[in-house]
Order: sequence, then structure tokens, then C-alpha cells
Amino acid sequence: LYQSPESKKDEFRKYLQKSGAIDSLTSVLVNLYEENEKPSESTDYIQKHLSHNKPSSAIMEEHQKQLKENEALRKENKKLQKKVNEMSKVIETLKLNLNHVRAQAREAKEKQDLN
Repeated sequence: LYQSPESKKDEFRKYLQKSGAIDSLTSVLVNLYEENEKPSESTDYIQKHLSHNKPSSAIMEEHQKQLKENEALRKENKKLQKKVNEMSKVIETLKLNLNHVRAQAREAKEKQDLN
């Protein structure tokens, strides 16, 4: 399959854009431009600052670990919230039953006092 040089360039440009390379390079070059004191080795500056823009694999692993932990905590929180709601209903039922038993006890005492 033949591709013209222009279409190859365009495809490569899209690849760089999609991968974030253009944004990273632009950011580093803008920072270099804005430096008051220009470094003697611009390529060293660019390499150093490009590596700072890229998260390390350890950071990415930690981020993934935190995402998984966060999801597990959300599930646990949802389960516990459901349990709290169930317990609140049980408490309300028990309160109603207690009030009913107290009312029956008062009635029984009043009948006993009348006799």
C-alpha cells in the first residue's frame, strides 16, 4: 500500500498529537523560552524537563493501586450505608414495640390500681 509523503507526515503528526508528545514538547520549549538565564546545553534542559513531565512507572503503579483501593472502599462504604439503613429501620421498629409495651404496661397498672 503506497502512502504519499504528505499522508505519512499527517499520520505521524496525528500520532504525536494523540500520544501527548506535542503537548509535552511544547510545554518544555515554552519553559525554556521563558527561562531568564538560558542553559548552555538546551538539549540537556529538554531531556531533563521531559523526563520530569512523564510519570514514572512506580508512580503509575501507585496510582493504579490507589484507584483499586478507592473502588474497594467505595463498595465497602455502599455496603455499610445499606447496613446502617437496615439497622435504622430495626431501631425504629424496636422503639415502636417498646412504646406499645409501655402503653400496655400502663394500662395494666391502671386496671390493677382500680381493683
